[in-house]
Amino acid sequence: MYDVTIEYPGMDAREYVCNGPKELRNLVWGVASAQGKPITEQLDRHNPWIHEVGDLRSRADIEGVGLLDVHAVSVKVKPVEDESAYACEGHEGEDIALLGGPTHCDGTCRPRKRWDRNALIDLTCALDDAELDEAGGCGACSLEANQMCAACGRCNCHDHATCVRPEGK
Repeated sequence: MYDVTIEYPGMDAREYVCNGPKELRNLVWGVASAQGKPITEQLDRHNPWIHEVGDLRSRADIEGVGLLDVHAVSVKVKPVEDESAYACEGHEGEDIALLGGPTHCDGTCRPRKRWDRNALIDLTCALDDAELDEAGGCGACSLEANQMCAACGRCNCHDHATCVRPEGK
């Protein structure tokens, strides 16, 4: 089990837990896709990203931390030190109560945040917002720099009740 942190300048770090190589590979593939640069399988040669993810896991297991730059995003992987911190039968699924387990968590565990489709959508939106902010726009209201208020130059996050539109525009 691995703790994974996804970092990009101007974006809050995202943290997930991956149970093994398949989940870690899916996360790396998702990080590339979120940037609009999906990793595609090529039938004529072995995909070098498979080796990169394997090396990432090896560095994490041997050195304690593995780092991989997936285009402009950094992925940091560390082995989970105390797996019991993630142990909670209440978070194992909706059917756990039917199998004799607890119906809900007692609050003593740390729920596992796993990489899934919703995490991919969240990361894609966060990267887009960070890129807008970096380019002088506003990610919070999805405006590019040239779409700001003609009167004051600010975005929709601000009150424009006193703005007077310049003449001729």
